Amino acid sequence: MNPEIIIEMMNSDIAKEMAPKMMPKMMPLALEKFLDKIPENERKEFIAKIVDIIVNKDEKKEISAEFCDMFEVLLNIKGLKIHSRGGKGAVKEKISPMDLFLAGLCGCICIAVGNTLKSSNINAEIKVDGKVEKDFENGKIKKITINIHVKTNKDMDKEKLKELILNDSKKCLISNSLSCEIEKNVIFE
Repeated sequence: MNPEIIIEMMNSDIAKEMAPKMMPKMMPLALEKFLDKIPENERKEFIAKIVDIIVNKDEKKEISAEFCDMFEVLLNIKGLKIHSRGGKGAVKEKISPMDLFLAGLCGCICIAVGNTLKSSNINAEIKVDGKVEKDFENGKIKKITINIHVKTNKDMDKEKLKELILNDSKKCLISNSLSCEIEKNVIFE
């Protein structure tokens, strides 16, 4: 079937009537079945578009959590609803509150480093990942390890660049608010 015809059908009166009834069943099925068929370089952009649509269309622009059962909550992040399982009940298949915390921390550090490099006219690809060491016995985070991956085309003094990155990663409000140990590593690629 021609993609233009499908797009044209989407604007029809029948689609406007049927889509709200079909989407709750069709979208999860289509994503489950075909998301991995989308080329990886297009997949991130596709997922970002879906998230933006969900967030922009929802009237409840709040951040909240609703208790479901035991270790499960329904998180609302500005309209994006995520079924989350956390604490000792966390499983890799579900996004946990700790995952969201770590993603926020990585995002904040990535923005701080990226803006600094950009303002210093250093063109670089930056990716930040991290892991958390938990202390369930004392009910806190023991240590966070952050890896700042930097790929630049310029030949630069790696020690000076590392110092600049580590210094400017301190502009992250989230990491500045934490009392646990934070180890930051700069990895040049």
